[in-house]
Amino acid sequence: MSVDRRRFLSNSILATSAGALVGKRSVTAQDYSDYSKDPRPDVAEGAWTAGGPDGPVFAGSAVVTGPAADEVCILQPVQRLATGYLEYAVEDGDWQRVDADDDGLAPLAEHVLKFRLPPLPPGKVIRHRVVARTAGWIKVRQFYHGEFKVGEPQTSEEFRFRTLDPTADQTTFAVWNDTHENEETLKALDELTNAFKPDFMLWNGDQSNDVHFENQMAGQFLVPEGLAIADRWPMAYVRGNHDCRGPAARSVANFTGTPGDRFYYAFRSGPLAAIVLDTGEDKPDDSPYLSGMGAFQKMAREQADWLKQFVKTPWFVEAPHKVLFCHIPLWFDHPRIPGSTSNVAAYIRSLCIDTLTEAGVKLVISGHTHDFLWMPKKASQPMAQLIGGAPHPKYATLIQGVATPEHLHLKMMKLDGTILTDVTL
Repeated sequence: MSVDRRRFLSNSILATSAGALVGKRSVTAQDYSDYSKDPRPDVAEGAWTAGGPDGPVFAGSAVVTGPAADEVCILQPVQRLATGYLEYAVEDGDWQRVDADDDGLAPLAEHVLKFRLPPLPPGKVIRHRVVARTAGWIKVRQFYHGEFKVGEPQTSEEFRFRTLDPTADQTTFAVWNDTHENEETLKALDELTNAFKPDFMLWNGDQSNDVHFENQMAGQFLVPEGLAIADRWPMAYVRGNHDCRGPAARSVANFTGTPGDRFYYAFRSGPLAAIVLDTGEDKPDDSPYLSGMGAFQKMAREQADWLKQFVKTPWFVEAPHKVLFCHIPLWFDHPRIPGSTSNVAAYIRSLCIDTLTEAGVKLVISGHTHDFLWMPKKASQPMAQLIGGAPHPKYATLIQGVATPEHLHLKMMKLDGTILTDVTL
């Protein structure tokens, strides 16, 4: 019997979710409005009812995102419910404190503490560290969340990075894409990037194999395989189609730190002006696989409207090199990839290509197809396009870029160092 695998998996997930609720006592169904009664007599007094006892709080290195100096966000993965604050210093200056309070409440998070810094001076070394404490509630008599307790302060390792400088004569960058949680590929890319020492790293989508559980997301988006991928230079995050999938996909912004928590933005580093666009899903909104949950065409129109205004920004207009980074390529024709993907790319291209061309964008850097490809500019394609490789170590690639006022030099290499593309624009 032939079975549609996607439909089978979808129905199985729905059935499992429904079954999990049957016969299970819901905490939220208890009556917590009458404090004279014990809503949970089955829970012993003194038991932790949220969070837990004191213990090691940090779960890997801090991650610097943004990546522009006036948009820096630092995310600190944690391994238990915690609260805390960040301290930073410019060069050898005094420590300054950043509290990530929201509407009068100090931060309290189970997986990551997220701190947005005030505008920083460009081209400066920034020292930073996080002070955090475990947190939680215990039951006292009939009060389920009776007493709030915090652990002893713990201070993270001190990290340093240099802010991007729009006026620098040169900038360097590294691009990863479609890593899909492949351990061997991630470790090899990290080693190559550490040797290159870029001014910034850009992770061009499909960091994940879908986003199922928040307790896995720090490992997907911040410290994959425990690696410190962006503590010494800022990272620019690009969302891929797999990062739009799964029950926890709506929490991706909590683990990324893009400007305004949008997945489209722009920044400048030296002679390079970078635009990031979100190509969303690789299926049209009316695809049966999305079950009516896709609104990516609306998002694409919002991006197109933003782009028309943004390209008038003086620092962008004056940049010698203008590059678009997006996960799904604007042009491709691949026998293994369904036509619907091409349709999605064509829709975004139809909205943005005139604006991009008139603004002087000379290059698109993408991924998604799991095949590396260099596509020079031609009559039907008004800008060059470079597509990075796949998650499998045999096909994975690292893209290195060096921009000076005169040239934009790009090298795409395999993990063993074999050069696949070496071009100067």
